[in-house]
Amino acid sequence: MIIDRIEPIALRIPKSTGGADALHLVLCKVTAKSGRVGYGECLCLRPAMQQSLIAAMRDVLAPLFLGQSVDDRERLNVDARVRFASFGRAGTNINALAAIDMALWDIAGKAAGRSLSDLLGGAVRTRVPVMASLDRYNDAAKVTARIEQALAAKVGAVKVHEFDLDVIEAARKVVGPHLPFVADCNNAHTLADVSASLARWQALDLLWLEDPVWPPEALLAGPSLPRITVGLGADLGSAEQLAVYAKAPVGVLQPDICMIGGVSENRRAVSLLGPRGVSIAPHTPFIGPAGLATLHFLATMKAPAYYAVIEALPHMDMYGDSGLTRCQPELTVPTGPGLGFDPDPAFLERYRL
Repeated sequence: MIIDRIEPIALRIPKSTGGADALHLVLCKVTAKSGRVGYGECLCLRPAMQQSLIAAMRDVLAPLFLGQSVDDRERLNVDARVRFASFGRAGTNINALAAIDMALWDIAGKAAGRSLSDLLGGAVRTRVPVMASLDRYNDAAKVTARIEQALAAKVGAVKVHEFDLDVIEAARKVVGPHLPFVADCNNAHTLADVSASLARWQALDLLWLEDPVWPPEALLAGPSLPRITVGLGADLGSAEQLAVYAKAPVGVLQPDICMIGGVSENRRAVSLLGPRGVSIAPHTPFIGPAGLATLHFLATMKAPAYYAVIEALPHMDMYGDSGLTRCQPELTVPTGPGLGFDPDPAFLERYRL
């Protein structure tokens, strides 16, 4: 199958929950000369990122892929990395690469009549537990109200994107002592900050403390944080970059299928990290093809891990009823060929920029 067209698709999907009035997405539609179509996705969410991702996909990467075979997708992924390595081994180019790579795996699965999880070695589970992943509120009353709604949906875990320890402690009280709880600080602290309040952080009994410090490299040389499991890695662009942190006092590594450059590299990362003795908790801020692709990976992993559902509403589901936009106890892994679903064309047309 020869790659004929690569089309970026920019979407703005209005929302009424969380801290933003819309989700800004970038999808990728790849069409083979046979007419078969596959879909991928970049990590975007913010409007300022859309144009740079579209330009990288259309003007930088597409010329390397057009006229090539879908069957060469893993080699093409490496070729693109090598070709543009001087512009960075993580970031916009790698993120855009992910969308193309993902779409090629979707096409390959459809051509073979096999699901992505089957192509990746086979699913070991058909359902994946859900973690409610809340927006940042910087307000204890607002975040606890959102947590109560998530708990009413009987999610399996809760994640907050807060850095104020007082707000995180208030959130933990509402979550209760037994439900798994994650605090993502988005690198807001220094290692010294966390160490100075170590007893309070320990008392939260976190499943993991995500991206706690800046720079994250401080964790490579600094002291460990006793009785705290650190999670990080969503911003890294290769399996090898993630593996560096497997040597640090980090208990959870979080490959992001977009930021790491697609299914091809995510597959390498899971394989490389498996023997390293760390947990793998894929980063999942998605409601589109990247969400489906990550679900397939979660289905194949030996140890179960959560799919973190971001704040969205059912009407924002581009597949109709995939569950990617709804808090619930579990998500069903698609079983159809490729990613399992294609976006609704009417949905794409309605929200297309």
